Amino acid sequence: MLMFGETLKYHSIFHNRGEAVWLLDNFGYPLRPWPWLLTPIVNAVPGSAYEHYTNIPCLTRNTVEWCIGVLKACWRCLLAHRVLHYNHHMVAKIMNAFALLHNICNRQRLPVPQLPSSDTMDDQNCQIPQQPLQGVGVGAEQQFLANGQQQRELIVQRLRSEPRP
Repeated sequence: MLMFGETLKYHSIFHNRGEAVWLLDNFGYPLRPWPWLLTPIVNAVPGSAYEHYTNIPCLTRNTVEWCIGVLKACWRCLLAHRVLHYNHHMVAKIMNAFALLHNICNRQRLPVPQLPSSDTMDDQNCQIPQQPLQGVGVGAEQQFLANGQQQRELIVQRLRSEPRP
């Protein structure tokens, strides 16, 4: 996982190249006032562009969580209480290696181990607390929030004009 400072650094690099880059957030964390952090729309009207927008990050998150769960079942060192003691660059390489090994196992039709429910519960109870914004005044935070809502609205409008699969 990228640390917050690294995340901002990479986001800035991509943004300066003219790339449209966002991070996906979920319902589990409070709304953060960053224009590049896409959050789901609570209680979106069924069938609306807002619901379509909300479904995209939710489906993505479900897929990512499923993948992480499979990898945790195969390699227990990924569980919360068995932390990888490496910097995030090395952890990314280790995760890629685990995914590659998992794909090799799939090709050989080897069964995926089941993650014991006790390990699942331990992992769910180990959440990283949200950090308050550092050095950002209330006015700036409200401006970030307004920019974020405007950005989200632009994406919803773009999704509205694109054909759905």
